[in-house]
Amino acid sequence: MLVVDRDQMQKIDNYAINVLKIPAICLVERAGLAIMKNINLDIRRSFAIIVGCGNNGADGLALARNLLANNFYVEIYIVGDLNKASEEFILNYRACEKLTDRIYEVISIDDINQMEENISEVSTIVEGIFGTGLNRTIQGVEAFVISLINRTMKYTISIDIPSGLDASTGKEWGEVVDSDLIVCMQVMKKGIYNINRLRDKCVIEDIGIPQKAINNFI
Repeated sequence: MLVVDRDQMQKIDNYAINVLKIPAICLVERAGLAIMKNINLDIRRSFAIIVGCGNNGADGLALARNLLANNFYVEIYIVGDLNKASEEFILNYRACEKLTDRIYEVISIDDINQMEENISEVSTIVEGIFGTGLNRTIQGVEAFVISLINRTMKYTISIDIPSGLDASTGKEWGEVVDSDLIVCMQVMKKGIYNINRLRDKCVIEDIGIPQKAINNFI
């Protein structure tokens, strides 16, 4: 099994996008559909999609958009600064805005309290607050949101890696999402592989990164 750390994954992504000219939005769309493929939509009909503003979050919004297009109940919670959002995030955010008014920015304790009340009604949480780039201690609203996710005891899917986990080492940067399923994009992350209980919850999905990009950095 191929296993990569944070630095390798970032180089693979950059090579695929900037050298091989794979549009980042295509990778995001493939990621959203890969997550959707791993959800039993016969029993899971309502979702809280909780995302940061990077491309990990963009994957979550691509999923949200596809779920909304298929008439599932979706609430979207944005944890982060929209002014710093990636282009792929904004494209999916604008599309989601056309499909639902249940989009909430989470920037205060009051927002978290309202979020806790709202998500008590959904069956499934999908989180993409942080991705493989995380290398700092989680504090403030972000930490409270992760604590809330764990406290709900809802079935929780993490996008690529549980938020709060170091992709290279498996170190916990404070609060870490207790995932039921991890949909890992393209290549297993070393931080997951190093922890047996997480590795067993992980599925690896091809999102269209060419093998040439991967081979250059492993």
